[in-house]
Amino acid sequence: MNEKIIIFDTTLRDGELTPGVAFTLEQKIQLAELLDDMGVDIIEVGYPGAFRKDFDALLAVSKQVKQATICGLAGSKPDEVMDVALAIKPAIHGRIHVYTPVDVPRQARSTLDETLDLIRSTIQLARNYRDDVEWSAFNALKSDPDFLCRSFETAIQSGATTINLPDTLGNSAPEDFAALVQSVIQRVANIDQATIAVHCHDDRGLAVANSISALNAGARQIECAINGLGARKGNANLATVVTAIAQHPNYCTHVNLAFLDQASKLVSQFQG
Repeated sequence: MNEKIIIFDTTLRDGELTPGVAFTLEQKIQLAELLDDMGVDIIEVGYPGAFRKDFDALLAVSKQVKQATICGLAGSKPDEVMDVALAIKPAIHGRIHVYTPVDVPRQARSTLDETLDLIRSTIQLARNYRDDVEWSAFNALKSDPDFLCRSFETAIQSGATTINLPDTLGNSAPEDFAALVQSVIQRVANIDQATIAVHCHDDRGLAVANSISALNAGARQIECAINGLGARKGNANLATVVTAIAQHPNYCTHVNLAFLDQASKLVSQFQG
């Protein structure tokens, strides 16, 4: 049997960072229900610590969706973690997704230690509310490689069940991104205790290619969005990603391809 790849949709969160895109509460609920029907594994609804309206949307979707895991984003601040924890409390399956910037100068040893302590305390706090915690290494490609690996090891030790390696600015190329994933797998001693995720932006038009190359290197979760919506040039396009995986000899998803056109048209309609 082909190995299942986890599909994480961020249309309702990162998708709203697309210039001119703003979904109403009713539209977010409708899209979340469609994503659930499609078989998407994780639906990231918003960032309540940064956008107050996202708390209401995350709470509403948590009450409606029955199959998919409902996720909210938080920075490494206790109040932001608490916002997500409260909003996803009604969810049958919930995930707290936290991020910490890791582009710390190597010579700033005290700052490195403070960052590791921050990663540890944030994840431990999140684990008080949910067993499913994802940690993202924000600006990972600008991080010192040794520190990046220490950060991942610390995150897993602290209870992160998924670790996310994002191409935050969309600067990478497939061969380089795959090499980075492989390096993390080889160097992080406890890597087998967490799922490796990737979140690729499309600034160079390579978000999908980078995501698929990461699968071949050992990643097992891809973060993407309907119609490739997202900050700046957008994210990996969900339809392109799941179609490519469906054609891959070794991998599969639980996404029903018959829904892809409907989802694309619905988002386009909401965009006007």
